[in-house]
Amino acid sequence: MNTETDDILQPDQVYTVTEVAEWLQISNNQVTLLAKRNGWPHMKVGNRLRFTSTQLREVAELLNAPTPMPAEPRRKIGQARQSRIPR
Repeated sequence: MNTETDDILQPDQVYTVTEVAEWLQISNNQVTLLAKRNGWPHMKVGNRLRFTSTQLREVAELLNAPTPMPAEPRRKIGQARQSRIPR
């Protein structure tokens, strides 16, 4: 974790979606979608998402991790190859 993140995040504090969105400079909706779809660590209080400082450090590590190259799409079994010769 870099010192910039450590300076911003207070220990043992809980952050709202709005606070995380401001920190990451993205919208509230993007924070919610990323937390739900990409498995960002979070907790729910009632029906609202909350993030602890420890969870946000994990999110920062996920954001700083190198992204793997996408795999080449596989052909379905039994799918014929298209001929390059025009018919």
